[in-house]
Amino acid sequence: MKYYTERNQRVQRNNRRKRRRILLIGVIILLITAVVIGIQSWTSPQISHGSTSAAGSEQAAVSELTKLKMVPLGKTAPREYNGQIRKIAYLTFDDGPSKYTEQLLDILKQHDIKATFFMQGSNVKGYEKAIKRLADEGHYPGLHSMTHDYKSLYRSGGSENFLKEFNQVQSLIKNITGQKPTLIRAPYGSMPQIGAQFRQEVAGAGFKMWDWSIDSLDWKFPNKPDEVYKQVQQHVKQNLEVILFHEKKQTLDALPKIIQYLKQQGYEFEVYNPNAHIMMNFYKDRSL
Repeated sequence: MKYYTERNQRVQRNNRRKRRRILLIGVIILLITAVVIGIQSWTSPQISHGSTSAAGSEQAAVSELTKLKMVPLGKTAPREYNGQIRKIAYLTFDDGPSKYTEQLLDILKQHDIKATFFMQGSNVKGYEKAIKRLADEGHYPGLHSMTHDYKSLYRSGGSENFLKEFNQVQSLIKNITGQKPTLIRAPYGSMPQIGAQFRQEVAGAGFKMWDWSIDSLDWKFPNKPDEVYKQVQQHVKQNLEVILFHEKKQTLDALPKIIQYLKQQGYEFEVYNPNAHIMMNFYKDRSL
C-alpha cells in the first residue's frame, strides 16, 4: 500500500512539473510574439495619403489624385513633417511652349517655385530657348503629344498613333534639353478615350501619365484672371493637389494671386520627380 502511495505522489509531482514547464513555454512564446509584433509595428512605414485626384479632374485626378495614390519608384518625399501632414500643390501648364512661357518662368522664379510643363510638339519651333531655360531652372519638361488632335490620337481606338506622337515630342524635347521625359498628359484627359489595353501599351512604352485633381478652366475665361483664381480657390481642398493650367494670358495674370492663396493655405510646391512618381490618373491605374 505504501508502495502505491509513494508512486502516486511521484506521478503527481511529475505532472505538476510538466504543467509548469508547459505554462512556462506558453509564456515565453507569448513574450516572443509580442516582441516581434512590436518590432514590426515600429519599423513599418506609416504613409499618409492626401488627395489623389488628377489635378482636379485633371484635378480629379489630382484632387483625388491627392489621394495621392503614390507609387514610389525611388526615394519619396515624406508625407509628414514635424508630425504635421504636408499639403502639396503641383502646378502644371499645358499646351506650351508659347509667348507666355518665359513670363510664367519669371513669376515662378520670383516665388522660388518649380512647376511641370506639358509641351506640345507642334509648338516647339521658335521656343527652343524657353524650353532650355525651363529645364535648366529645374522645371519638368512633360509631354502633351505632337498635334493635340483628338481624331489623330484616339480615332482608331488603339495606341499606335498616340504613342507615335508622344515618341516624337519626346525626341524633340530630348534634343533641346538633353533630358528624356517620360511623364505625359493625354490631351483632353485620359478618360474615357484611353481604355485598359490602351493604358497597358502606354505603360509598356515606358511612359507615366498624369491627369489632374483641379481644373482651373482657364481656357474658358479669356481676359478674366479673377475667374481663374476663383475656380482654383473653390476647389482646393485636399492635401495633395495637381492643378491644371494652360499657357494663357489670364493664367499669367492670375498666377501670383493663386500662389499667394495656396501659400496662405499652407501648401508647399513641388515639381514632378520621376524617381518619386505618384499616381495621378482618372482610372487610378497604378501602371501609370
